[in-house]
Amino acid sequence: MIRFFALCILLLSGLSSATPLGAEDTLRVISGQLTVLERMALPDDAVLMVDVSDQTDTSLASFRQTTDGAQSPFAFQIEAPTDTALVLRAGLRAMDDVVWLTEPVVVAAGPDALDLGPIRAMRTPPMGFASLLACGNQLVEMGFLPDDVRLRFNEQLITMTPAPAASGALYAVADAPATSIHIKADTALLRIDGAELAECALMRPEFDITQGVWNITAIGDKAAVFPSRTELVFYPDGRMSATVGCNRLIGGYRRHGGILSFGQIASTRMACPDGMMDQEHRFSAMLRRVDGYRVAPDTGRLTLLAGGQPVISARR
Repeated sequence: MIRFFALCILLLSGLSSATPLGAEDTLRVISGQLTVLERMALPDDAVLMVDVSDQTDTSLASFRQTTDGAQSPFAFQIEAPTDTALVLRAGLRAMDDVVWLTEPVVVAAGPDALDLGPIRAMRTPPMGFASLLACGNQLVEMGFLPDDVRLRFNEQLITMTPAPAASGALYAVADAPATSIHIKADTALLRIDGAELAECALMRPEFDITQGVWNITAIGDKAAVFPSRTELVFYPDGRMSATVGCNRLIGGYRRHGGILSFGQIASTRMACPDGMMDQEHRFSAMLRRVDGYRVAPDTGRLTLLAGGQPVISARR
């Protein structure tokens, strides 16, 4: 029997300053059904993810639910503000950072409940810090990798490599240069097989986790030992590095709106004092569980989440 998950989702506290949460806020319910395109049995450890962002791609509301072996489709519903345009993403994540994601769905402002119907998720490779481009009425997700840029839209995944440009940054498909993107500051021109889309504008979150170095203040329910000696760095191209006082950890991450997860993490192998080694083991274990994040608008503190619960806290 196909199992459905009815998910009543509360707003998280990480709202942007433009939409503070208060008694006067008006909410509505957005619902739909998530379907996975691939014909396969989903792993038992898959986690259902739903995330709603504002027009800057800052997460407003999210939910995580283990699927416990259930299979597609998955019904969901989420409460969201009525007075601003929204972007909804839904998907699944399995361990080892295997991710299926829907296209970003635009939701116009309005007071009425909205049923999106079936929305399809496809397996999505890493895209680093994936940003949104608003190209007319088309949303395009763009992520930078160490050597390439990757675009996702209309259930297509396009990888481009750098190309010579007189100004800005130009990327093109290696064997089909008529498909390209030319980026200048916060705008971009996207061509598909030579046809130009409308000029694209970058939707930039107010709080960018790739800016600066984060010091770890808590891991799980324990305060970090010597937080000034710890650091967590997110690079825009999807690389990350960290230390919690002894060894250096390096690996990759992906960010889509309020969805955040980490891939395989490698580490140096220095001998560490017992307290530092225990802290390092706890930190590595928590990183593997992370599936979301929020930045508090009043303090700028970063919280990494697993299943909606804080697992790592940090500050700049």
